[in-house]
This record gives sequence, C-alpha cells and structure tokens, in this order.
Amino acid sequence: MKISSYFPQKIIEEANILSSLADYLPSNIQSILIITGKKAWQATKASIEKALNDNQISFHKQILEAYPTSEVIQYFSDYAKQKNIDGVIAVGGGKVCDVGKAVADNLNCFLMTIPTIAATNAAFRKNSILYQADGAYIGAKQNQKCADVLLIDATIIEKAPNRYLKAGLIDAVSRAVDTKPYTLADSSDLTVAFIYQNAQLSADFLLKIGEIIASRQLTSDEFAQTIDAIINIVGVAGAKSKGRMYRGVTHPLHNELTKLIDHHELLHGEIIALTTLVQLILEQDNYDWYLQFLKNIDFKVKIKNFGLTDTKIITQLSNHFILHFTDEVSFFIPNLSEPLLSSAINEAFKIIEEGGHALD
Repeated sequence: MKISSYFPQKIIEEANILSSLADYLPSNIQSILIITGKKAWQATKASIEKALNDNQISFHKQILEAYPTSEVIQYFSDYAKQKNIDGVIAVGGGKVCDVGKAVADNLNCFLMTIPTIAATNAAFRKNSILYQADGAYIGAKQNQKCADVLLIDATIIEKAPNRYLKAGLIDAVSRAVDTKPYTLADSSDLTVAFIYQNAQLSADFLLKIGEIIASRQLTSDEFAQTIDAIINIVGVAGAKSKGRMYRGVTHPLHNELTKLIDHHELLHGEIIALTTLVQLILEQDNYDWYLQFLKNIDFKVKIKNFGLTDTKIITQLSNHFILHFTDEVSFFIPNLSEPLLSSAINEAFKIIEEGGHALD
C-alpha cells in the first residue's frame, strides 16, 4: 500500500505580498517565465514588474488564452527552454496555474503560483488538469511536485468579480460531499478520515460564510479566511492519496459534461453546483442544507444554463459517466444495475429541472 502526500513547500498569505515577491525566489535564479492571463496581469503587473526589476531579475511574460492542452504546455515548455528559463511564476486562475505547473515539471525547475481568483484550489494542488482545445476534459498530468512557493494576496483576489468567489465556495463545499460516503463506508481508514475531515472543516466554515454573505458584505478578515478555506484547507484535503481519487460523483460527472456541451461561458464551480445536486439526490439523503447554501450565495441552478434541455444529452451523459467511472458508480449505488442507474441519473436531472432544487 502506498500513501502519498504532496504540499507546496511554502505558503505565504499576506496583503501586498507581491511587492516582496523576490524575497521568495531562489538566490541563484537567473531568468523567469511568467505565465498569466490578460486580466490577471492587469491586476498584478505593477507589483510583479517592480519587484523583479528592483532585484535585477530577468523575466519573460506569456499570456495564456487557451485551455491547458498538451500542445499548449509543450509550446510554453519549448519557449522556456529557448529562453534558458530556470523558474516559472504562474499568475492567474486554474488554467494558468495548471499550465505553469506542467511547464515547471517539464523543465524540472522552481515554481511559484499566485492565484488572482478564488474559483478553485489549482494553485495549491500538484497535478495539472488537461483538456482538448474545445474544453473537453481529458485527464491529468501527474506532476512531480506542488509549487515551491504559493503566494496569496487576498486584496487582489477580493477585486475579482464576485462570480469567481461563488464558484470557489461551491467547489470547496463539494469536496466534503465527494468524500463523505467513503469515510462512512470505512471509518477506520485514517487516510480517508484525513481527507474528509479537512474537506468538512472547510465546508463547515464556508457554509457559515454563506449565511453572512446573505445578509452583509464580508470583512477583510472574513474574506481572507474564506480564501484560506477554498485554496489551502481544501488543498490539504486533496494532497493526500492512497491509490484512488475519492472524488465521488460530482467531479467525474462534471468531467463527462465538458465533453457534451459548450461550457466556455461556465466556470468549473458553476457546473459543480449541478453535479453536486445530482450526487445528493442519488444518495437519497436530505440536501436542504445545500439548497440553502446556494440560496445564501444567490446562485441558481437552471438546467437550461448548462445546455441540458434535450433529454437525449442527459441520457448520453449518464451513459458516459457509467462507462468511464464504474468504480465510483458501484461504490455509491452498489445495488443498481447500469440501466437502473442510468434511469436514476436521468431522474435526478428531472427533479432539478422541475424545481426540486430550489427553496421558496
């Protein structure tokens, strides 16, 4: 049995931390590749450029405008080799961090991640999620390590549109939903308990934050703790493994959905809100708490927003899920045959479409 744990070597959370970014770089670093997005660079350019220029550190900047594909990663890796890069800084959201991690892994060099939105915990985790050019999920690149340094400035993340925070809240809470059935099945498994308890710690806090958001704006301290819960505590939950992903139904169903619909205008967490509801309905447990959470953060799940108005697509999605994720299927619903399970998934989507997902 192999138990693996992967964490960033150093995590610093501090307002205006980017002004002292150079303090966290290796003393012998010569040339840095900055991989970033247009909006992320607008938000951080002044601080990062000044920090590097003041310390006479050479850098090259590349803007990412595509999904993390093998081809994109290879392009940036080849560019980095041509420029004799010995360090990568990924500044932005999940796609940017996934590309940055993969490039640093290919070069076997120093990696710093700087998240500018709180939509996922990609800046923390080790692996890079890979897609086709059209956004269809492929799998993950198994990188050798997490970031050497993870810098988090909540004052930058706070300036991002609120939509990204909602998506991050949803994605983080879903991790507890993902993992709970595994720990119920084997309460003696320490690894599973570690994963679930950290995921639930984050979820409990974020559910309270949702209640606060429903009535007033978060204070600076509450916002900083929220970012910590979304990125770091959920990151810790996902940093430990014993040979399986403990990903439940929510993320595999999300992955299959990306292959069947045009989701370019949807955030990861927004799709996860739908697939989390599907898992909770399949479990036949009370999920009013989750509906209340979505209501608190003012997020509505509407089937039409996901391009699932055609029942044929939903059936196709069910069949995709059953075909590619039989372990998760058999674990969560062991007594249903594949035809009956397909029917159950279809019924879950029908419940959501007919309004069984909303609190009055």
